[in-house]
Amino acid sequence: MFGLSWKGLPEINFAKTVREVTNLTNPYAEAIMDRGRPLNKKLVGAIIAQGIMSYEGRNPKPALDADGTFRTTDLDLLSFLAPLADRGAVVEIPTYRNRRQVIRRSGERKIGSNRFGRLVGLTSNKEAFSFSVKMLDQTVVSSTADGSEKIGAYRNFMVVDPSARLYDGWNKIVWNPTAEENSFLKENRLLTGNTVYFKYFVHPNRWQSVFGAPYLLKKMLVARIDDEAGFYRREISRLLAAGIRFPSGEKEVTKPIKSAGKTKTISIKTMEMTLTLPDFTGKYASVPLTVDGLIQAYRRQKLLTYTWKPFIQFVVRADEAAFMLYGLDENDRGKVANWIRGGKWTPWRKTPRCALCNRLVLGRGVALVYRTKTKTERVAA
Repeated sequence: MFGLSWKGLPEINFAKTVREVTNLTNPYAEAIMDRGRPLNKKLVGAIIAQGIMSYEGRNPKPALDADGTFRTTDLDLLSFLAPLADRGAVVEIPTYRNRRQVIRRSGERKIGSNRFGRLVGLTSNKEAFSFSVKMLDQTVVSSTADGSEKIGAYRNFMVVDPSARLYDGWNKIVWNPTAEENSFLKENRLLTGNTVYFKYFVHPNRWQSVFGAPYLLKKMLVARIDDEAGFYRREISRLLAAGIRFPSGEKEVTKPIKSAGKTKTISIKTMEMTLTLPDFTGKYASVPLTVDGLIQAYRRQKLLTYTWKPFIQFVVRADEAAFMLYGLDENDRGKVANWIRGGKWTPWRKTPRCALCNRLVLGRGVALVYRTKTKTERVAA
């Protein structure tokens, strides 16, 4: 199956939860693999809650050593930002330089030079290891259809650039810490004055996460979300072809955009990591051939694609970034977590013409596959 051979392979000793996931006997894995069991907020939330990025429970190094000499804490930026985004913290970015071309939308204007607003999420790039915070930016004013204006527009601000380094286009994020956040910063002596300095965007030890049940379940869930969202997009096409139309106001009209500024091409190292799986079982229920059915399919694919997937993918890509940065040797050969005994990465091609990859068999029909590569990215000049 999928070009993988299972006969004669040595047994791998996994932690019980990992074995259950890779054997697809874990309750969450069983639900993900069955199209007849609709994904719901409770299931998705339970999987997100396993292996979340957070500073809670961490014991980071202080900002100053025993002699009072400054050293950057090993608390990573993404683990600190994730709880801020989760609670919707209001932050200010005093100065920001776009890494990509500036996008100008019709009917919008920018006020001032800073950026501030409520964090609404975290985003990641599926091809390069860049990460951003998503903010409802209160420095943007938009005109509405009736001629009035509204304050606030969703914007992404890159904090890690495509080359998997902390992006230098911003120098600080200002926020008002909660009592809990303030206590964590003070008790762990992370403050230098009133500032926290970060050395890592993802902790070096996180490379081992790709071998854990939380990562594997999230990787499965992303595959299932893509599969289900694709089904509902096909349902939308089916209903539109039958003459069903959206009611007025259901679909937001996209404003014309224009890119501004010069660009240049850079070459970066990145990594693809896939989890091969057996085919999903069962089938999705078709929506009624009605306006309500069209609305149902449209809203469902939006929920899957734009609400659930981004945060799950953010954690997945952070784990994969850690593996590329800290889990590979100088020849890009992968390490294996010490709880996986008898397992090793082996060279593998899906077909003779496919790129050479590295594969670690995890269970019947389940394997991790990765390859590093160089790609070009277009960024602001």
